[in-house]
Amino acid sequence: MRKIKYIYIVIISVIVLIAFKENFQPDPFQKLKTLTQVIRLVQEGYFEDIDMTKALEGAIRGFLEELDPHSKYISNDELEVVTEQMEGKFEGIGIEYSMLDGYITVISPIPGTPSDKAGIQSGDKIIEINSKSAYKIKTEDVIKKLRGEKGSSVIVKILREGKEPFDVTLIRDQIPITSIIASYMLNNEIGYVKINRFANNTVEELKNELINLEQNGMQKIILDLRNNGGGLLDQAVEMVDMFINTFDTIVYTKGKLRNANDVFYARNGFYDIDYPLAIIINNGSASASEIVAGAIQDLDRGLIIGERSFGKGLVQRQYSLEDGSAARITVAQYFTPSGRLIQRSYDGGLGEYYNEEAIEDTSLTNKTLHYTKQGRVVYGGGGIWPDHEIKLDEEYIKYLNSKIRLNAKRPIFSYANFIKKKIKDTFVNADDLYQKILSSNQLETDSHILNYAEFVQWLESEDIDFDKDLNSMWYYIEIDILSEIANAIWGKDSNYKIKSLIDNQIIKSIEFLIDK
Repeated sequence: MRKIKYIYIVIISVIVLIAFKENFQPDPFQKLKTLTQVIRLVQEGYFEDIDMTKALEGAIRGFLEELDPHSKYISNDELEVVTEQMEGKFEGIGIEYSMLDGYITVISPIPGTPSDKAGIQSGDKIIEINSKSAYKIKTEDVIKKLRGEKGSSVIVKILREGKEPFDVTLIRDQIPITSIIASYMLNNEIGYVKINRFANNTVEELKNELINLEQNGMQKIILDLRNNGGGLLDQAVEMVDMFINTFDTIVYTKGKLRNANDVFYARNGFYDIDYPLAIIINNGSASASEIVAGAIQDLDRGLIIGERSFGKGLVQRQYSLEDGSAARITVAQYFTPSGRLIQRSYDGGLGEYYNEEAIEDTSLTNKTLHYTKQGRVVYGGGGIWPDHEIKLDEEYIKYLNSKIRLNAKRPIFSYANFIKKKIKDTFVNADDLYQKILSSNQLETDSHILNYAEFVQWLESEDIDFDKDLNSMWYYIEIDILSEIANAIWGKDSNYKIKSLIDNQIIKSIEFLIDK
């Protein structure tokens, strides 16, 4: 009897142990001890000296990357850049540049900045900074040498075509980082605004641009959010609120923390723009851009045109860390007014998540049906599906991927600066050039403003390799060259306006709005 009892006890013990093992969750803090052991072993025995700070930052990044694609660690150096982008300002001389032929080459001076006031022009090369050669200077050194405290000075030597090199003394100042990179009238009634980020000053910028456009006769508006990766949630909410005159929900969030659960409503009378609206999106439109497009679509306030958006429906909160760095941690998911979760699946890992084919996939298996305020069907589960799907023209895409456009020597930009005087002497302003192109058939040889043979001759003289079928791309090349010339002479708005003539997504948006 005692033997049977003993066997019974043993069996029960085994069952308990098995059950305990199956439900046992390892202590995560044990892994911290393991990490400490690994660090000590590396410090003591690794075959060469290493930067432990850099290595440990890598461990932190790896930990956050395991959570989701958008939780991330931001080092001290990175934080400075991030802060500048969000605050919309830094201190320096105010140029957009590219490295060409080993030199800092000015793409355009930023209006109102020290470079602009000093007369620096598109195409100028900075060959010296404070009497030291700037030839083949590293990007990080460009920032170090040209940026600096407001009121401090820097001397740059400029090489300009047709002139001897000359010195320019620049007094550094606060340089604005604008969210709106183009704003102009497409015709007598349709205005266009391109927004490339959602920073602290985005909504204020938009208000000012709309006032200017309204003064020029605007009665309808196109907002271009293509390749806008997002930014601040509150700015997206306020932007939607500008176009909504009811108390509708704009977006709501759900998370673990109580203060991560929130509903954002429109405020009746906040701004209340009532004219027809179209928004252009593509696979690069993410986060705050999707909040704007999703709300406008769900509330039947405007047309969404273009391609499906990226599918980032996670909300991050940035926490300052003791060493001056920061951690950006996902605290919630966001949903559009109709209840759509915009976030795409990231179960396949970061590689799959950022894979171009995965981003462009328009047949996601997790699509869910939802309904707008007026009962129209819309889709959730991975980005915003446009009301009118318009892909970029295939021939235009072919040109965008061509050797001539992707050449590191930037031949389109360089040729534009080579012949810009001809255009400046021929056309009064950008609108004059725009109307000339608009009224002509650029597919006919005798209607072209520029000469194809002269362009090819210049390419050969500069020893620039080009595509065999270059002639078939000439229409796009010519418009691209003219847009660069317009930028050099009349500014960035002119650049985008001329380039819109070969952008079928903008052209289609105009057609849809004309019918409104």
